[in-house]
Amino acid sequence: MLCGNIKGLHDPYRNPTTQEGFAKKWKQNPAMVTSFADGSKISFEQAIIANATGMHVAKRGMHGPTVEMGKHIKDCLEEYPLEDLLKGDGIVDYIVGASPGPGVFVLGTVDNPIQKHYLNLYKVGEGPLYCFYNPYHLCHFEVPITVARAVLFHDAAIAPEKPMVDVVTTAKRDLKKGETLDGIGHYMTYGLCENMSTSLEQQLLPLGLAVDCVLTRDILKDQVLTYEDVIVPEGRLSDKLRKEQNKHFFNL
Repeated sequence: MLCGNIKGLHDPYRNPTTQEGFAKKWKQNPAMVTSFADGSKISFEQAIIANATGMHVAKRGMHGPTVEMGKHIKDCLEEYPLEDLLKGDGIVDYIVGASPGPGVFVLGTVDNPIQKHYLNLYKVGEGPLYCFYNPYHLCHFEVPITVARAVLFHDAAIAPEKPMVDVVTTAKRDLKKGETLDGIGHYMTYGLCENMSTSLEQQLLPLGLAVDCVLTRDILKDQVLTYEDVIVPEGRLSDKLRKEQNKHFFNL
C-alpha cells in the first residue's frame, strides 16, 4: 500500500553553500549532499520505485510528514491518510524524523485470518496496516553488489514497467527571465514528485532535463516550471529519449 523512505532532514532551500561544511566533513560533493537535503534525491528514488511497481503519489511532492525526532516508524502509521493508501495500486512517500533512520519501509495489509494471526504472533501487530522496515541504508555496499548482480547475472535489482511518477522542476528562489538553470542540488531548483499523467498534461519540466534551459519569463519561488517557461538547448539526446518514451507509453 505504501513504499516509504525515512529522512532525517528536508529543507528545499538548502544549497551548496549551506551544505559546504557537511560535505567537507564527510568528503562528499556539496551539490550531491544538497540534493539529499532539498528533497531532489528522495524524489528520484521514490519515482524509481513508483515506475517499477505501478504506484503513484497521493499529491504533488508526496505527503512527507515530519514527526518528533526518533519516533519509531511503527508508531507513525496514522501520518498517512488511509483513503490515499487504498486508491489504485498504492503510493510512494517519505517521512522526516522517524526512527530507524536512514532506512526504508513498506506498509501493507492482508485479509487472510491465518496470516493476520501469525503477523500478530510475530509482533508485527494487529493491523489493518502492517509495517516492515529496513533500518539501514549502506550505499557503499549496495551499489557494487547491485552492479555485479546486473553484469554477472543479468538480473536487475529494480526496473521500470511504465512511467508513473515524474520529478518536476521547482524554483528554489525567485528566478528571472534570461537566467540559465543550474544543475540538480545547486542554487536555483529542487525536485518534486508528480504523477506522470499530470506532468504530461500540464507540460511540466522534468528536473533531469532542466539544466542549461534558459528562462523565458520570471518565476516565483516554489513555482513548478513548465516547458513554456524555458528554451530547451538544441540537439540533446536526453530530450529525444524523453519524447520517444512518451510516444511509446502515451501515444504523444
